[in-house]
Amino acid sequence: MTTTASPVTTPDRADASPRWSGSMKLAGGIALVAGVLCWSAGMVFSPDSESMKDADYIASMARDLTNTQISALFLHYANLLLGVGVLAAPSLVRGARGLGMVVVGALMTCLGCLNVSGMVLSDWWNAATGRLLSEEQAVAVFRHVQDASLLPIWKGTEIFAMLGIVVVLAGLARAGVLGWWTIGVYVLGFVGLMVWGATLPLAAAAGVLVAFSPLAVVGIRLVQRYRLETR
Repeated sequence: MTTTASPVTTPDRADASPRWSGSMKLAGGIALVAGVLCWSAGMVFSPDSESMKDADYIASMARDLTNTQISALFLHYANLLLGVGVLAAPSLVRGARGLGMVVVGALMTCLGCLNVSGMVLSDWWNAATGRLLSEEQAVAVFRHVQDASLLPIWKGTEIFAMLGIVVVLAGLARAGVLGWWTIGVYVLGFVGLMVWGATLPLAAAAGVLVAFSPLAVVGIRLVQRYRLETR
């Protein structure tokens, strides 16, 4: 006569709660949507500049310190939220198709966005030099910093975010999570941001909403997936 012992479930081997195991999807989804909204708000409050000349840019920063700080804070947290939130995007992919692209793109975007979030501190410095120094001195300080030999190691990672988003969207499209049209929307909005970003804050804000709307869609999909898994 034989007996079969039932396996004992220990705390270490207990099944994880779907609510907690999927919490990163929820956090990532909320972060992506909030990041897009913060980016747009940052552009709404972005000081308008008469041109892309260094002197005009510094003058725009120094004109209204409160406005400059509000814009900088929104842009800082926008990049921070997008950089963290995009790391949850690979969890939307079921299977191997497109997964590698989403993972690589998410890591590129994370690195680029987090680096840019720290660079926004320069808005405070530029505003201060515009207030405390003459125009010539402020421009000289600005150009001295821009010409620093090691700065490109930090600033150059911005391209990772721009290209990384395309890779993420392409991977999600390949996996059937999103449509290929999302890449066109991103490129169209990004071009608008580059054209009007410095001189027309409201147009730049609209460009941001268009460009990053696919990331907001990714965020909504993450929240939806979390709700399905925790029912």
